[in-house]
Parts: sequence; C-alpha cells; structure tokens
Amino acid sequence: MPSPYQRELFSALHSDGRMEIRVLYCAQAAYDRNWISPALNPYEKVLPGITIGWLGPSARFNPDIIKVLRDDRSDLFVLSDYSAPTTQIAMRYLTWRRKPWVFWGELPGLHQRGCLARSIRHGLQAPIRGGAVAIAAIGSLAVVAYQKLFPEIPVFNIPYFCDLAPFRAAARQRGKENGPGVGILFSGQLIERKGIDVLIRAFAQIAHRAPALELHLLGTGQGLDSLRKLIPATLSNRIHFLGFKQPAELPLIFAAADIFVLPSRHDGWGVVVNEALGAGLPIIVSDRVGARDLVDAGRNGLITCAGDIEGLADALLQLGQSHEMRQSFAAASAERAAQWDLDEGVRRWVELYDRAVMESRQ
Repeated sequence: MPSPYQRELFSALHSDGRMEIRVLYCAQAAYDRNWISPALNPYEKVLPGITIGWLGPSARFNPDIIKVLRDDRSDLFVLSDYSAPTTQIAMRYLTWRRKPWVFWGELPGLHQRGCLARSIRHGLQAPIRGGAVAIAAIGSLAVVAYQKLFPEIPVFNIPYFCDLAPFRAAARQRGKENGPGVGILFSGQLIERKGIDVLIRAFAQIAHRAPALELHLLGTGQGLDSLRKLIPATLSNRIHFLGFKQPAELPLIFAAADIFVLPSRHDGWGVVVNEALGAGLPIIVSDRVGARDLVDAGRNGLITCAGDIEGLADALLQLGQSHEMRQSFAAASAERAAQWDLDEGVRRWVELYDRAVMESRQ
C-alpha cells in the first residue's frame, strides 16, 4: 500500500533522476492502517485486485500482474512481501522470463515456528532462492538473517529511510527543556507484538522512584482495552493514550518527548525509531527491533531483551533519573540523524541498481 514513509523515499529517487522508477501497489489501504489515502504521483499506481480472506486480511491478489510485468521493459524489478499471492506470481514469472529482480525484505520473524509453518515458509521463499539476483535487506540484522537463509545470493543493507527534516525542525523549535516532567513516548500499533504491556508493567515498577516520569502511548489497535486494564489506578494520571495521529502531526509530538521507547517482541524494522532519531531523542529498543542500526548502545540509547520487564524498568530509570545522560544521548541521536536522511537511502539504492544490473548483463 502507499506507505507515507516509503513514498518519501520513492519521491527522492524520482527527483534524483539517476533512475526512472515505477511503483505498483497491491492495495490502496490496509485493514490495520489509518493513514489518509494520498494523491498518487504519475510514477505510482494501485493495481486492481481482491483480498483472499481465507489466506489472511493482507493476502492481496492482483489479476493483472502478469500482463503488467509482460509489457514492462524495466532493467530491474524490486518485489516485497514474499507471502503475498501477487508477489509469489511475480517472482515466478520474472524468473521464467529471465528478468532481473531483487527481493526487498525486513528482518524475518524471530519466534519459534512449528514444522508445518517452517515448511510453508520454505516453500514461499523458494522463488527467492531460485530467481532473485540480490536481496535488499532492511537493516543489518536482516542482512545476517538473509545471508543464512540464502547464502548464494548477494545481500545489500538498505534500511528504511524517511524525511527527518520536519523532526529536526520541531526539535529545534522546542529546545531540549520541557520543564520538570520527563516524557516517555511510545509510537506504534497497540498490539501484542509491540510489547506495550511490557512497557506499562516496567513503568509501574519504577514510577514511585521517579515521580517526574510520564508515559505517552501514541497509536491505536486491538489491544487498547486490555492495555488500559494494566494501568494501576494510582498511575492513571501519568500514563496517557494519545490515539492515532497522521504523519504530519508526529514531529511536534516526538519533539515534546524526552525519551523514546520501542519494546517490541518483534519488529522487522520500526520507522518510528528513525523519527525518534530525527527528533534528537534518547532511544530504548528491544533486541528484537530491526532498527537497532540506529541505536548505538551507551551512546544514544539502550538495548534491552524483548519481554524483559526488569531490564526495561532499569533502562527507564537510568534515563529518567539522569538529565546528563538524556542530554548526552540526545546530542548523539541528533548527530547520528545526519547519516539517515533520504540522500543516503537514494545512494544505497543506486549502488544496488548499478551492481545488480551490471551483473545480470554479464
């Protein structure tokens, strides 16, 4: 679907001019995303299609995909979400036609799988193994995972990049002093995978030792009611649900925070970490967050074990009680953000294009 963050990169690639891009979406929107449907650019198109409900709410089938690919004369094709029916068809068709294509993927799920699930995943990944000329892995953790899965295929490290300028501008406008309170921000879907229950329990453990701390939960999702029930009555005025906000509203919300936390049980990347970096925030992430590339432990953030309430509580207390640590980490995040703007994303995609196309022509 047209993700606001990916569209920023596509726009930068188009404006750069070294590659002529065409972007095809399987769907206009997703069942678990509340973004406003955008006006598309001339190089973007949503393919007509249907959802195959018995395969899942994200299983899109676009009947025109073979015709579209047959008529396309591009030098390189990039495909994502290998489990989607349309992607499965596209991978097999491009391989049959001997057209060079790249798989672009986040860190695969790290949870244990049963024999049947592993067998299904192996079958879905077979077209990558048999046809991809390269893999664009979204982050260094994904690079390691895909090198193990597909040791014969070149793997490039191309994380998500988005426009951080609005976050830097909001941070400069706000300054770094918000008064005596210390705001901890989470941003994401309110679902079990994101680990917000761990965050609430960790916050409850240390709240009495750090009375200046407040927790702000940005987002919506099916876990909202159960998360509300976890909050002790004594902390109801210190844990705030902010609801869903459109991307344009986020810079000011991030800039108003003092600490950012993403305690996910698994996150293939986590663009919210890019946004926290752009806002110059100290960052706490779990070790199952793909965007750990953005967090230098002990310099601009802390890394905890996914699901570890005690470890997250300790990290919150360290940053929450030390103004000096927050200042130091914030400055390091602001410095690091300069390496993670759209220009770097364009550079990495151009490098992949040049190498993949050159090798495919040999």
